[in-house]
Amino acid sequence: MRFPKLSYRMVGDLICRRPRLFVVLGFLFAVCAGLYAARYLQFKTSRNDLIGRDSEYWRLYSEYASEFRDEEDYLLVVESRKPARNREVVDALVKALLAAENNPHPADDKDAQRFVEDDVFYRVNFDALQRRFLYFLATNDLAEIRGSVKEFKQLVAVLEAKPELPNFFDAMNQMLQQMAAAPAAQRERMASFLPTVTSIVKQMAAFEGADAEAAFLSPWAGAFFSEEAVTEAEQQMQWEGYNVFDKGNTFIVLIHPHPTAGAPTEALSPHDATVPKLRRIVQEVQERFPDVRIGLTGEPVLDLDEMDQSQRDATMATIVTLLVIAVLFVISFREWLRPLLAVVCLMLIVGVSMGWATLSVGNLNMITITFAVMILGLSIDLGIQIIARYEEELSKPNAERREAMASAIARSGPSVVIAAFTNAGAFLAMALSGFRGVVELGIIASGGMVLALVVMLFVLPSMILLFRRQKETAEIPAHDAASRFDRVLLRHPSAMMAGCMALTVLGLLMGSRVRFDYNVLNLQSRGLESVEVEKRLLRTDAQSTIFAAVVCDTVEEARLVQTALEKKTNVVSSVASIAALLPEQHDAKAAIIRDIQQELGRPQLPTTRRAVDTTALDHALRSLRVQASRLAREFAAADAAAAKTLASLAESLTQAREKMARPGIAEHMALYQSRFFADLQKQLEMMTSQITDKPMTLEEVPREIRSMLIGKSGTKFLVRVFPRENIWEREPLVKFVREVKTVAPKATGTPLGIYEFVDILQKGYIHAACWALVVIAMLVLLDFRGLIAAALTLVPLLAGFIWMVGAVAVLGLQFNPANIMTLPLLVGIGVAYGIYVVQRYREDGDARVFGKSTGRAVVLSGVTTMVGFGSLMIGKHQGIFSLGAVMSIGVLACLLTSLTLLPALLELARRRGWKV
Repeated sequence: MRFPKLSYRMVGDLICRRPRLFVVLGFLFAVCAGLYAARYLQFKTSRNDLIGRDSEYWRLYSEYASEFRDEEDYLLVVESRKPARNREVVDALVKALLAAENNPHPADDKDAQRFVEDDVFYRVNFDALQRRFLYFLATNDLAEIRGSVKEFKQLVAVLEAKPELPNFFDAMNQMLQQMAAAPAAQRERMASFLPTVTSIVKQMAAFEGADAEAAFLSPWAGAFFSEEAVTEAEQQMQWEGYNVFDKGNTFIVLIHPHPTAGAPTEALSPHDATVPKLRRIVQEVQERFPDVRIGLTGEPVLDLDEMDQSQRDATMATIVTLLVIAVLFVISFREWLRPLLAVVCLMLIVGVSMGWATLSVGNLNMITITFAVMILGLSIDLGIQIIARYEEELSKPNAERREAMASAIARSGPSVVIAAFTNAGAFLAMALSGFRGVVELGIIASGGMVLALVVMLFVLPSMILLFRRQKETAEIPAHDAASRFDRVLLRHPSAMMAGCMALTVLGLLMGSRVRFDYNVLNLQSRGLESVEVEKRLLRTDAQSTIFAAVVCDTVEEARLVQTALEKKTNVVSSVASIAALLPEQHDAKAAIIRDIQQELGRPQLPTTRRAVDTTALDHALRSLRVQASRLAREFAAADAAAAKTLASLAESLTQAREKMARPGIAEHMALYQSRFFADLQKQLEMMTSQITDKPMTLEEVPREIRSMLIGKSGTKFLVRVFPRENIWEREPLVKFVREVKTVAPKATGTPLGIYEFVDILQKGYIHAACWALVVIAMLVLLDFRGLIAAALTLVPLLAGFIWMVGAVAVLGLQFNPANIMTLPLLVGIGVAYGIYVVQRYREDGDARVFGKSTGRAVVLSGVTTMVGFGSLMIGKHQGIFSLGAVMSIGVLACLLTSLTLLPALLELARRRGWKV
């Protein structure tokens, strides 16, 4: 900051008089801060923790979560090409999850969730709805059933008298004989029954005995219900209420997280304890079923894995940064002690910064986890400037160590302080972004930069004075070569400026091609199990795991919302609510159902296995085939639809007769016959047992569905809206969110969270960058007290930013929710380099930088900062990798503009006599 030179001199003298005191205080403060952080610093994994609690989204999501769920579900995904095997694995998983020996298990964390039956959702028991099934049909469909019951009753009477398969096909033969001469209306009703006959023939031909019993699907449903209703019913019958996708190749088990009783209050969602437990159980079951793939995913798992990977990558990057900076120091200064002391100071900075993060915010998240690497990369610049200037002062004739250090602090202090405060200002500007995650990063990093300044300005010089080698070097490496480079660089400043401007124009042209990747899944580590499972689910069925949530106050409101959203077929795949399970028009439907029941009576068909006369069966099939083929030819011109149905029946009968010649067919047919009549009896009993005296109530809805769609209070009702497309991609997400909000402005859930997260994050960093530029420009103007000097200081930043964007485009990179953090960060870094160069020019009026300690320090500062951010690229997390890549490019661009374009401008200003 703009303090009198005398003040910096006084600071230098104070440090030189009491170096031991500052070292002891620095270490004591860092150790205490580090211990405080180790005890109290938390890590938050949820993306919702990054959004401000005062936002509308947070309010709506909190209301939804308090009623329906504290967290999104864990998902166990079972995959193979054998549906029956998948079902076996699901049953084994559920059994293991609920087993007493696993709740708790000695190998699990004490805070791991203890699973109970209500936590696990893997199938729905629809038995409770059997006596209400007809109410889910439309009134018109029920009326059609009532019209056909009388004729169907005649068939039932025939089968009651002689319950044998040949008798059924003989009855069908008689029906076809009557069909030829029947009136049009009667013939149409007969023709509508033919698909049912065809279905029975095909099923009989495909029946393979006892192994096929579990796969037996009712052929009688088509005699009464529409094709759509039959298809849905068949799916439910086939999968027995399991959560099934991709024709049985994928089964899903949902597990609802909740805090374990007695767990600490700060661990309301202890995913870090529960997820390892789930993975242990999965591994144990996987060993028993090696032919089936079992995966774990879900939003909590994705967030936890992302946080864990980010934490590992950030820790590794911090270690690598410290080591590489030390090596660069040694190479640059050709001396090992001072670089070692600077690295020790970096470790102190990590400690005090962690303590500050704990005190100011209390936690780290997916955004703030990388702050330590940022602080290290930036704070080392301050130490480099001080050490470089100290060596320059020490190289002067008859220089004494304490006097050299006091002079170094007095001369480099102004630029070091303003550089630190500009970086702190850039971070602090993030606090104005309005995005909680960015605000927290701004608070933590800005305070960390101020603390880094204190350590580098007071502790590092004190350590240099206390610890020295016997022969302390003061040589400036490659001084002559650097001076010659300065002369060449500034010989034609106009040409240098023209070349830089040409690169800037090219950067603008190339930068227009850069795109923003909104897909947060692309930020995750490649090959991570939870990510790969989620992507496979999206390829299997994009709507299977992610949905928007609408909370309604009444069942009628839920019904209206569901009806409106189901019309948005361009973006909505399906909608689920409790209203769909509470049929409308009860009185009108009940009257029709009573008519059906009265007409049917109480028929009784045998369900025991009896022998089948295969000769009679074959004869009945042959007669029916001949009759169907003849009618198909006769109706070909008059009734094409009936002719096509008859032809299909004839073809099926031909295939069935071929089956009759196989060995052991009598046993198969006996089993099929028992299933055939048992199923018919079941369907008749289903219709005759329908409840007609009272409307259906919420208590009759299966418990598993009630727990998902009715809130804890019992007064809130959930509508789940599943997207048609992959909403991890931005365009489908925006369309889906906007369409849903036209019907339900207060919708929330994962899609809205992703939309809000990326949207606010992007705007937050742009706002932060703008505020950082304004704040830093004001700081520079106040410090230099000259418009030209302030403007020249900002030039490397503006040009460097354009060069960076152009380079990003050339390299085929994209901006994303992780690396957009570059915008405000680069503001502070780019201006800091300009400050060092302009401050030195104002000190001695010479635009040459490479031959001075300042130029060497700026180069080393840039390289070490690139190392700091570049070390982020060694990790697996793609978001952190992209942040490291883009920041390294940006720092290099700002470094080049500070050492080429800015000296050229300063030289032109000197030649023209401008006062800078």
